[in-house]
Amino acid sequence: MTDFRERVFRARDETTLKRFASRIPGYGAYLEKEMRRDADKLLRDYIAAQLDQQRGRLSEFQQELLSVGGGLALMDDVDRVQKKLQLLSDRLRTAIYGYAGWFDAVTIREDELNALYDYDASLMIGVEEVEAGVQVFGEAVNQEGDIRAALAGLKETLVGLHEFVDRRRDVLTGALPAEPLVPPAAPVESAEAGLEEGSLPPAGEADAEV
Repeated sequence: MTDFRERVFRARDETTLKRFASRIPGYGAYLEKEMRRDADKLLRDYIAAQLDQQRGRLSEFQQELLSVGGGLALMDDVDRVQKKLQLLSDRLRTAIYGYAGWFDAVTIREDELNALYDYDASLMIGVEEVEAGVQVFGEAVNQEGDIRAALAGLKETLVGLHEFVDRRRDVLTGALPAEPLVPPAAPVESAEAGLEEGSLPPAGEADAEV
């Protein structure tokens, strides 16, 4: 995957104005932070787009499910999983990324922004988990497998990813080390009991500011 930090720094516009402005005390560090924030935004948009692709695949399998005996009764379950996946991509696109204005920018250090970027980058593991879960669901639909168990496993993966996004603020403030995402490889059967519950994780982070 592209390191968006490298892309943003290579594309830096070295105009005469910026070269002079960089001599202003504090401006150079401010500009560096802004570029790191931009890189993290590009990264999260990229990951959200990958999740959107999987949501599209899930929708296709949902349509195929209608031709399966008893498939209509599972539409609400699939819709709930779809909403969790949609919410996850929405949260990534609107998540806080360290911006708090010119004078407050000094409170967020470059190493903290780098830690946040690395933390977000590990979400690609989560994308792979979602892709695998969608594939299991599709195979269950096409091969008359355990569709409920496949949905439960995918839901469990999404719940874990929502919790991972919840912890972004703690990583940004240094309260939590930026440990890579390693989702548990739990059997899908173990999660089936929780499929009926339709509650969604809180999405308040999108409205917060550091």
